[in-house]
Amino acid sequence: MALKDGTLAPSAFVQKILEFVPEVKRIAEIESHIVANIDSSNIGIEHWIKIADVISANYERFDGFVITHGTDTMVYTATALSFMLDGLSKPVILTGSQRPLSEIRTDARNNLINAVELATFSIPEVGIFFNNKLFRGNRTKKLNIWGFDAFDSPNYPPLAEVGVGIEIYKENFLKREGGKLNVLKNFSDKVFCVKIFPSLKIDYLISLLNLDVQGFVLEAFGSGNLPNIEGRSLIPFIKSAVEMGRVVAISTQAVYGKVDLTLYQCGKDALDAGALSCKDMTTEAALVKLMFLFGKYGDDTKKVVEEFYKPIAGEIS
Repeated sequence: MALKDGTLAPSAFVQKILEFVPEVKRIAEIESHIVANIDSSNIGIEHWIKIADVISANYERFDGFVITHGTDTMVYTATALSFMLDGLSKPVILTGSQRPLSEIRTDARNNLINAVELATFSIPEVGIFFNNKLFRGNRTKKLNIWGFDAFDSPNYPPLAEVGVGIEIYKENFLKREGGKLNVLKNFSDKVFCVKIFPSLKIDYLISLLNLDVQGFVLEAFGSGNLPNIEGRSLIPFIKSAVEMGRVVAISTQAVYGKVDLTLYQCGKDALDAGALSCKDMTTEAALVKLMFLFGKYGDDTKKVVEEFYKPIAGEIS
């Protein structure tokens, strides 16, 4: 039975899943909650909070949670939840598919069945399951639009792999202290990301300083290099932003490896100007982390800078 806005009622949603994937009944007892029925491109902070609230409200009733989510913004939601669910001791696994569940040649069945089974294991992480691998959510990137191997975790090994059997890599789990689940809901939307490219005019960046932006992520070249020659240097922007109490973090356009602002002069100049290195964080994780830290500490930039290098949920080595 569908509601007037087109969303499926919870009972109908479960029935639809069981119609296409009856195997999940042999794995676990499932109860569903509809948080949103929108394209994942429209996901925002308010949806992260709703998902976290559903998990919190039902935390003692279930052994694990599976979230079906569109692939385009899945890593942002997974990262946000990893920061929000303080004290998490149960699996929270996001999954989705490249082709719809109703299609004959779909990856949805495999992803859903295995995500549900993994959610019965003692995995104290927010993960993304796709194409037979479970990754730490805040270490994951979407790398493939076409293939079923849509996601990878470039700088951190998988938490589990599914084949004939299931391999659980406990040595890769977060080392969490026992405690009660505490949901941290405050995020700031006053962050901005800029992809650096050759001949980017600094005037465009300087104009951003007139906006109410608390933190910038500059996606730079290689190990964190930015233009630094006269006429093209972005260093004055960094200096001005830092002097105004803004945070500037440098990530990389490269998929593998980490930002090291000490390797080349271009990076050293940015470091000397007050920029932070995202190290081996993904750009997505760095953005969500700034949103989370500014939500937690408000305008206390010094505290945000201090906490930026400290791992919240294993997002940085």
